[in-house]
Amino acid sequence: MVRAGRFIGDQNIVEVVAFTACDRILDLERYGVKFKKHDDGRFYQTPMPGQTYPRSCFMFENGQHMSTVLAKEVSKHSNIKQFKDFFVFSLLKSQGTVVGLIGMDMITGNIAVINAKSTVLAAGGYASLWGFSDNPPTLIGDGIAMAYRVGAELVDLEFNQYYGTDVVWPPSVKGTIVIYELMIEDFINGEITDKDGNPIIEKPLPIRDDAIKTIYNVIKEGRGTEHGGVYFDTTKSPKSEEEIRDVFKMMTPKHYQFIADAAGIDAANQRLEVAPASHYQCGGVFINERGETNVKSLYACGEVAGNFQGANRLAGSALCDTQTMGARTGGCAADDAVKSDLIPIEKTVVDQQMDTLNNFMTDKKDGTRPVFIKEEILKAMDTYVAPFRDEKGLNQALSRINSLKDDLTRISVPKIKRYNMELREALETSFALDAAEATIGSCLFRTESRGHHNRTEFSETDNANWQCHTIAKQKDGKPVYSKRDVIYTHLKPDD
Repeated sequence: MVRAGRFIGDQNIVEVVAFTACDRILDLERYGVKFKKHDDGRFYQTPMPGQTYPRSCFMFENGQHMSTVLAKEVSKHSNIKQFKDFFVFSLLKSQGTVVGLIGMDMITGNIAVINAKSTVLAAGGYASLWGFSDNPPTLIGDGIAMAYRVGAELVDLEFNQYYGTDVVWPPSVKGTIVIYELMIEDFINGEITDKDGNPIIEKPLPIRDDAIKTIYNVIKEGRGTEHGGVYFDTTKSPKSEEEIRDVFKMMTPKHYQFIADAAGIDAANQRLEVAPASHYQCGGVFINERGETNVKSLYACGEVAGNFQGANRLAGSALCDTQTMGARTGGCAADDAVKSDLIPIEKTVVDQQMDTLNNFMTDKKDGTRPVFIKEEILKAMDTYVAPFRDEKGLNQALSRINSLKDDLTRISVPKIKRYNMELREALETSFALDAAEATIGSCLFRTESRGHHNRTEFSETDNANWQCHTIAKQKDGKPVYSKRDVIYTHLKPDD
């Protein structure tokens, strides 16, 4: 993880991921997650790109299976109260401490305020700030924006990880991820090729930031496919069509079947046009090894948290991170809550949030819908904040985001009580503008190329000046940027 992250990952957190992963896998199996195993009962493991030894274990149907089982496990515990279809739109702060949150019950339309001793933010990433993404469209920065607004430090936002093989054509399946790592010998053993069928990525497969650069360069050189991608070609595999189909059905059955049903393409015997898409956010809210942020009683874990994946995420580490740092953070937040007093929520803080909601639902003469602003955000990020970026384009993006911020006051949505999706989208748009502003500013601040951040006018990696974190923190309503040393505990860059 440290090497793949280009030595920008804090090793006090990487230690938690590395040294508690086996226990968390056994937890998951006890809950009911089904792992691929050998006939003798041992876990099936294979070396993913960047791993020295066979480390990755495989769940059937991957993360969807895991989250379904975890939800079932939660339902068994009567002391856990669940809020379903519940949209949180602000953390609440009092006496310098996060004391809970305010959210909207989408089913009833009621607003709920929850007072808490500890609050854990596990809201996912913000890869859908970009238009071409394989993430759900709602993941556009609500988590980091809410943390940022209560004073939390954000870290390394410039490292947005692209994934190299998302379907770019036909439109019916655009954005569907096709797992690049399945091309290893243990699985499909096919090839990523240019438009003429020439393999472009050597084996063993490189880690993701290197693969992305190769694919982008092939497309830039005019060797890409008709629709601006490359080919994910299973037909070049020495394995039989049936063997390849079995891999898809075992590892990614829903993706495989969706492509077949929606586009009439059998990926086991037809090549797919794929291109890099926004996939994962390596940065996020700055935390320590307990999941604590710099704001008292606020914790973060999973993709919303940063400073340990570094400049590039190692394949296979994301679901592992959710279980390892998720368990550590939850335990620490619970332990701290037992020792803490409950600080009441101030009414004025709640009133401010209600004013925001009411303003969005006020009729305006020159009103606009949030979807139009959101579309412009995604367009600006796709155009100017792609993996290869420069100062001129980033400044254009920043100017566009600032002009869109002015349009927020023009948003007008219907006064619907239940499932007011436009009101939710208005709030998401506000979050997205804050997340985009801080991300673009971080890209401008780091004047080097490293991992998934490539400044064309600063094409070299500059370890003398930039082997560090970038920090963004709100001051007087604007992000201010600074550097912070990376924590090295085991493995030094010089090693």
